[in-house]
Amino acid sequence: MSGHTRRGFTLIEILMVVTLVGILFTVAIPFFRTATSKQSVRSAMAAISAMHARAKSIAVQRARTTQLVLDAGAGTAVILSTQVGGAVDTIGRVEDMVGRFGVTFSTTQATLSFSPRGIGTSTSGTTIIVTKSGFSDTLTVSAAGRLMQ
Repeated sequence: MSGHTRRGFTLIEILMVVTLVGILFTVAIPFFRTATSKQSVRSAMAAISAMHARAKSIAVQRARTTQLVLDAGAGTAVILSTQVGGAVDTIGRVEDMVGRFGVTFSTTQATLSFSPRGIGTSTSGTTIIVTKSGFSDTLTVSAAGRLMQ
């Protein structure tokens, strides 16, 4: 008897591991795509909610009419504030929802306006639908400017 000990894996063992890894990837990849789409939509919804709150806050702080402008065609959102002389001031930066989150959105009203008291000036509510890869979520803003998710 020679004192040789066999080390390593047999071809059958390697093939079994490769097959199992392949099966796991075919199951896991669609799950991860769905999870990342859901997370992108949720993140975009959080960004729109934060911009909504900021627009209301700026209206009260500056005692001026403020708008949250949602351009669904360009996939952007921006806060604008009307100055005393009538000029419009851009607050912060234009948020590119498509570039940042990879989502698209639609809205029933492109502009949400807030009075100097932070109250919505619309005559009807607004619905914002954010979508990515078949997953979507909805934000609703009442005529008074209250955000409901």
